[in-house]
Amino acid sequence: MSPDKIISKKIAANLTASVISADPSTDLEQQLWAINWFDLKRKWVYDLYNQLVISHVKKIGATPIFKGQLKRSLIDSERLRRDMLLIVQYPKGIAFLNMISSKLFQLKGLLRASSVRHFQFGFMQRKSPVQDHQAAGTIYQGKLKYLVHVCEGSQAADFQSLLDFAASQDVFPHFVGNKSAMLGLQKSNSGLKTLDFMLNHVLVFSGFDDESLELFVQSGPYQEFLASKTNNYVGLFDRKI
Repeated sequence: MSPDKIISKKIAANLTASVISADPSTDLEQQLWAINWFDLKRKWVYDLYNQLVISHVKKIGATPIFKGQLKRSLIDSERLRRDMLLIVQYPKGIAFLNMISSKLFQLKGLLRASSVRHFQFGFMQRKSPVQDHQAAGTIYQGKLKYLVHVCEGSQAADFQSLLDFAASQDVFPHFVGNKSAMLGLQKSNSGLKTLDFMLNHVLVFSGFDDESLELFVQSGPYQEFLASKTNNYVGLFDRKI
């Protein structure tokens, strides 16, 4: 694999971590959005972990942009369904590797390992700007509702027609992205293994109420997008960040 498609860093005496391109257009020197998609075993432990590592995240110039917990499923999938979504924006791949190479960060990470299950982790490229705090030219003062859609299928996707339709329905894209890179780990004298990450796309939309988001999912343009993917999960989430 060419050097511009993989970056690696030794994070322990016998362990090297790598960020590996999963798309020809991925530039590992540009911003990457880390997708954490998982179930919770111990919520209080995970919340404590978040509090303890936020200083590490900010130190390398990263920013959590969305954290949501499942409220209700709209389109279920036993394979894809999870309780939690956390999206963190990293300035570039090496910044993420620098963060996880910290011994203190690794120690705190034991809390995460004990508090989650069915963990999916990988990186995406963002295809949309943040627009959900602005509606019809004015700042909305209420609490917005959130729709999360994760799916498998071809990397090719007609996002623009879906975004254009969303705008006509007072539904706002918060994050729309496709898989761009994966995290690999390699122990001494063994092969490189990548973390499980089966999601090709993640979409997060906001609306004024649950009903508007449900109608959006039921619409013709949205159903066409669903049909273009091999497996879909869609749910309403309560936003925590």
